[in-house]
Amino acid sequence: MMKHFKIEKNEDNIAIITLNRTNEEMNLLSEEVASELSDICDLLSDDTSYEGALFISGKNSHFIAGADINEIAKLNTVEKAQAGSMQLQAILQKVADLPFSTVAAIHGACLGGGLEFALACDWRVATDDDVTKLALPEIQLGLIPGAGGTQRLPRLIGIEKALDMILTGKKIASKKALKMGLVDACVPKTQLIEQAVIFAQKKKAKKSKLGILGIDLSLELPKWAIEGNPIGRKVMYKMAKEKVEQNTKGFYPAAYKALDAVFDGHDMSLKDGLKLEATLFGELVPTMESQSLVHLFHATTAIKKHPYAGALKERFSNQPCEMVGVVGAGFMGAGIATVCSDKGVRVRLSDPNKESIARGLKYANDYFKKKVNRRRLTSFEHASKMSQISPALTPSGFNQCDVIIEAVFEDLSLKVKILNSLEAQNNHENWIFASNTSAIPIHEIAKSSNSPERICGMHFFSPVEKMPLLEVVVTDQTADWVAGRCVQLGQQMGKQVIVVKDGPGFYTTRALAFFLAEATNILIEGTPIESIDKALTEFGFPVGPITLIDEVGIDVGFHVLETIEKAFPSRLATPKNFQAILDSGRLGRKNGKGFYLYNDGKKTKPDAEIYEILKLNKEEQHLLTSEEIVDRCLMLFVNESARCLEEGILNTAYDGDVGAVFGLGFPPFRGGPFKYIDFIGAREIVDKLMHLQETYGERFKPAEILVSKANSKEKFFPEETCSTDYQ
Repeated sequence: MMKHFKIEKNEDNIAIITLNRTNEEMNLLSEEVASELSDICDLLSDDTSYEGALFISGKNSHFIAGADINEIAKLNTVEKAQAGSMQLQAILQKVADLPFSTVAAIHGACLGGGLEFALACDWRVATDDDVTKLALPEIQLGLIPGAGGTQRLPRLIGIEKALDMILTGKKIASKKALKMGLVDACVPKTQLIEQAVIFAQKKKAKKSKLGILGIDLSLELPKWAIEGNPIGRKVMYKMAKEKVEQNTKGFYPAAYKALDAVFDGHDMSLKDGLKLEATLFGELVPTMESQSLVHLFHATTAIKKHPYAGALKERFSNQPCEMVGVVGAGFMGAGIATVCSDKGVRVRLSDPNKESIARGLKYANDYFKKKVNRRRLTSFEHASKMSQISPALTPSGFNQCDVIIEAVFEDLSLKVKILNSLEAQNNHENWIFASNTSAIPIHEIAKSSNSPERICGMHFFSPVEKMPLLEVVVTDQTADWVAGRCVQLGQQMGKQVIVVKDGPGFYTTRALAFFLAEATNILIEGTPIESIDKALTEFGFPVGPITLIDEVGIDVGFHVLETIEKAFPSRLATPKNFQAILDSGRLGRKNGKGFYLYNDGKKTKPDAEIYEILKLNKEEQHLLTSEEIVDRCLMLFVNESARCLEEGILNTAYDGDVGAVFGLGFPPFRGGPFKYIDFIGAREIVDKLMHLQETYGERFKPAEILVSKANSKEKFFPEETCSTDYQ
């Protein structure tokens, strides 16, 4: 008796096999599903009455969404992971070996193991619906495809196109998949079964010598000249490896394993290529990099289930936000308006300055124009999205908005003035005011409000269209439905949304302030600018802390450090002569003068005058090693993150890791500060902090939650696979 599959035979003796994972939202290739698939293949092979078979999904939104990640996580040794890969490969090989034609009838997402299943079939017929996408996203989990994807895909569409899919995990629309040769037909959804049956009646797809390359020599001879001979492939490998090194900086081993699987496997039989793939897959599963990326997958999944979902549903029946008001058309306001419009939310954009409005509209127009140039939008869609933004010199029509976002510069009195003005005009029952501030406590803004329960923070990151994080900040008075509505809007905008409690700097700005302050302390002590930045980028941060201060603006950075230092005067140590840098007129990249020199906006080298401005005494220089630099900056970052969880600023450790990775550039392959603690071990973290405390002072005193974890030997994520062997 099949639990997840249903088999029907039509009048042409074609088996129509429907996968509908029982009591589950998604079709995943779990161990149970794979076992049933194996039994089906045995049944079909033994019954000579079948003349073809097609596989189709019983779900509306997807074909098969991939393998079950929870089951992959259980493969916590190289040997277990290799065995698991070989087992699934063997089952899909049964599909490939069926004595008649097999067809994958694809509607919706066909991802990872789902696409590998489809590749094992003789033919692939996909719907032309927008929801139909094909991808091998395993690289995003620090893995390579482990069920035949690195072997069958290059043999079908060629090495270059296959590598692009495997190394990026990008989703391919069905129409493009047809042009690539990834699918054999692209049809309306209403014709899917009919057309799939036609393919099931064809002969099995031939595996010719040329089929290994997946190309027609008469059409793609230049490509064959490269991919079809050892010298050409050697050149391709060298170029691909250089690109991988450029993109990953050596931090992600899966990309290198993917190259080995594709290029080495190309010269092998399919059987031997699959063995190689399983070996490489097995080596990746237990790595810190893969465990970290799988952890982030679980974390981003967890934050979607926010605690305000019930209040949101009760108040709005889950109806999406339709219109947003944005006050301030500067860099942040323009970015917020642009992303809202891009995601189908209408925007009222207000600014009393005509030039600011013009710049804000140009910002949006340039963004959409780039999409047109890259063929991601049509000219009509460009015009349509621009029409979603309604500019005004006054906040007229804001009483129709679901949420009003204030995005002016960091001035408490100005923000309060805007709130009071808008509150007098807006009195509909669902009116919400959200401040885009990075450091000003929301309760300070809400003090003057008649309805403080309607006030919260929406802390976006710059540039809004690129940075994936949104920090929704709630006070003790913020209503649940208000928080829920702001989370919903952030998710509509495509953001990773974390909800944090109000406080100085909330979570992200607070943790970052300690990180940056320590970097400036190290600079004041005499360690060169480039040494500090290099140490942290070699650890995995995208830019070093001194470069980051230049990027956000020295004036902004100084204001943030001042704000956080006032809140934590005994723990945050900002160098007292930091003011001298600001007084010198240096603002960072935005005015071409900062810790670094800039040429046409591009960073060149550190500015030697900085050392004179700071009055550094070379004879008293305290030069640190890279390890010492990382320890001081990182331990403060990790410790402050732990304090935020301890104090309830963070609701969960998942929130902390998502916020750090997607908002602050914490290395994804290390999982975030809390996953990093689990890898290293809380005891080692506490011991390091205590040593630093003895050397540099009370700012390194370990958070109580870390001491507790160290003493109990507990982890923040005990349910996840983790090792303390990684350094």
